[in-house]
Amino acid sequence: MLYSDVTQKSMIQRIDQVVAILMEERPLFKEDLDAAEMVHHLTNVFQRNLAIAEFNTMSQSDLKERCSGIMSIKLLSKIGDALTPEQMAIFDDAIKRK
Repeated sequence: MLYSDVTQKSMIQRIDQVVAILMEERPLFKEDLDAAEMVHHLTNVFQRNLAIAEFNTMSQSDLKERCSGIMSIKLLSKIGDALTPEQMAIFDDAIKRK
């Protein structure tokens, strides 16, 4: 969806505030995720998947919950970067058993 500059700036500001709060509340986010990169990623996700009216009427707590979920997935995706092939095999095996 195409958003006007004003609409996009408003969206970015709102997401930036939520990301800042989540980074303070959850040290793992702050350690392993880049705030500016996450704001950009979340903005793209919301622009692609929500109508502006839906985004604008979303409560702050709902936005925070959605951002937290997306940021958690992004953080989880980084786990594989640090694992050796042997560790990744053990991880995969553990996931399959659940």
